[in-house]
Amino acid sequence: MKITRSLSHPVTPSLRLSVTWSLVLFVLSCSTDFELEAPWQDVPVVYGLLSLQDTAHYIRVEKAFLEPGGDATKIAQIADSLYYDAKIQVQLQRISNNQLFTLQRVDGATEGYPRGDGPFAKTPNILYKIRASEIQLKANEKMRLIINRGEEKAPVTAETIVLGEMTIRDPSPNTASLNFGYDRTVSFSWDAVPAARIFDVRLILHYSESLPGSTTTFESKTLTWVLAENFIRKDTTSTRVTFPPRETPLRGEEFYKFLQANLQPVSDRVRRFDNIDLVITGAGKEVVEQQRITEANTGITSSQAVPVYTNLSEGRGVFSSKTTVSRLGIPLVGPSLDSLRGGIYTRDLNFR
Repeated sequence: MKITRSLSHPVTPSLRLSVTWSLVLFVLSCSTDFELEAPWQDVPVVYGLLSLQDTAHYIRVEKAFLEPGGDATKIAQIADSLYYDAKIQVQLQRISNNQLFTLQRVDGATEGYPRGDGPFAKTPNILYKIRASEIQLKANEKMRLIINRGEEKAPVTAETIVLGEMTIRDPSPNTASLNFGYDRTVSFSWDAVPAARIFDVRLILHYSESLPGSTTTFESKTLTWVLAENFIRKDTTSTRVTFPPRETPLRGEEFYKFLQANLQPVSDRVRRFDNIDLVITGAGKEVVEQQRITEANTGITSSQAVPVYTNLSEGRGVFSSKTTVSRLGIPLVGPSLDSLRGGIYTRDLNFR
């Protein structure tokens, strides 16, 4: 799920949602669904994922169109063609009491979120922001996004449920160590509200590596092992989620194969394995629907054009919620460290 950092932050979206919203905007701009000489159309493109864990919430609101006789690649470089003017109003509404909150128009670059490289103008990077302390989101409440583009146009709306926090159950905090025995099956479990439907599961591997020719001066390094992207829970009647499913077990041997594939053998330096961070990110059902549409239109029999899912009343995009939980500094059990040092897959990586 290529949903990084924070899902409500419109930067590289850590549930890595396999959607790049800049690409969506570009595809819409180039789509044959828009006649080149047709009258100009206003197509909102929105991305927003709310999280209780954020100190501020950001919503990206842009527009996609191709003017008659225009060139989408050139239009993409014109900021005025990407963004609505300052008259647009972006609001969040607490549905339980209809309380409205108006978001502030900001430049993401000055907020610490510069726009990534791509076909679109990088500056300014217009976003709509509200501080968490001002809106004070609550777990499991329903929120509505409202975008007012002027009196002559109907408001664009979308709704989502704010996801509550998750709790990691396995590995247990009382016995928080990982055992990657070669023939052992490894699994992870956590508690999440039923509204959290799709997950990423990642292990951040921390190790130290000495400078070439030295055995005393070390620098810290990390390696990310993506165990799951776009993992959709099947049982929404229980709060417990387990990965991997029984039908596709994860064997401990895969840990050493991953290291072998991602680290170069060395003889002029020494490595030391430190610990592992387990990071789980979940998102709402809106993301699940987008993912299903994408997957249904891939493969050898797919059409060339993949439908773009949206839960907006008009336009394209996703308004949803996300939540992240982590267990930091998990050590390996002794036998796993022994296998790391002398096992068939990792003996040449020079872990000591």
